[in-house]
Amino acid sequence: MRWPCGLRSLAVDVAALIRIEKLMSLTLSEFQLTLAPLTGAPLAPHLNEVEIPLGPGHVAIHYEARPSARLGGLLVMPRALVSLTFLGVPEPEQRAFLKRFELTFQRGGG
Repeated sequence: MRWPCGLRSLAVDVAALIRIEKLMSLTLSEFQLTLAPLTGAPLAPHLNEVEIPLGPGHVAIHYEARPSARLGGLLVMPRALVSLTFLGVPEPEQRAFLKRFELTFQRGGG
């Protein structure tokens, strides 16, 4: 669609757009290295976002640094908001990708 001023608009089926946000404890370099198995290649050092083709659509994964968390006065944990935005990806493929994402970023702990 073209507006009278000449601008174009992009029509997006809102039902086909799903956004999931996760508060995670990782640095940008950890994010980039951990994404490599999902993307097939490491991210460039300056990038904080990647778009991965998925079925008929894609998923965009974005890293946003947040203030670190201090635990017990001695331990400082990095924090980040990681968002996954699915566009045009059927629900079964979204669930399968989220499972892969969770397993890829899973860390040991007790």
